[in-house]
Amino acid sequence: MQHKAKVEALSLDLASLRSVQSFAEAFKGRNLPLHILICNAAVLGVPWQITEDGLEMTFQVNHLGHFYLVSLLQDVLRHSIPSRVVVVSSESHRFTEIKDSLGKPDLNLLSPLKEHYWAMLAYNRSKLCNILFSKELNHRLSPHGVTSNAVHPGNMMYSSIHRYWWGYRLLFALVRPFTKSMG
Repeated sequence: MQHKAKVEALSLDLASLRSVQSFAEAFKGRNLPLHILICNAAVLGVPWQITEDGLEMTFQVNHLGHFYLVSLLQDVLRHSIPSRVVVVSSESHRFTEIKDSLGKPDLNLLSPLKEHYWAMLAYNRSKLCNILFSKELNHRLSPHGVTSNAVHPGNMMYSSIHRYWWGYRLLFALVRPFTKSMG
């Protein structure tokens, strides 16, 4: 049996909450089911930047944009059961906290000011948020037929993310023999 698939592309910029909202509205306007939503976009090692929404870029692209997208499409997921959300995270989530020195959650750590920014720590925190979000999403939606899982994609593939800092170039040179390769 041959299946014919129709593919349509919609533009989405996770660094813009307006773009996320426009994407969700456009998708909903097509009246299509949504059986699987994979949240996989991420940035790593980018210099400190603020998005048009006033948030630190790594946090917004890696976590908040996905969070907002899933929130806007939650009703479509619920009407499309069985459906699932797959959030691609990273082992890097293990190397951070989002708590202050007293052990209380500190949301200021998620979108830090420039003087408190370190790219790798921002990435780690965004990936911890991915895990926490996926777990809570599964808790809230699984009774309604929507599951959520956070996954670690495996060892990093060689890419160009090392271009932002000499430390990343060194790290990639050291771990490359132990990673997957596109080539």
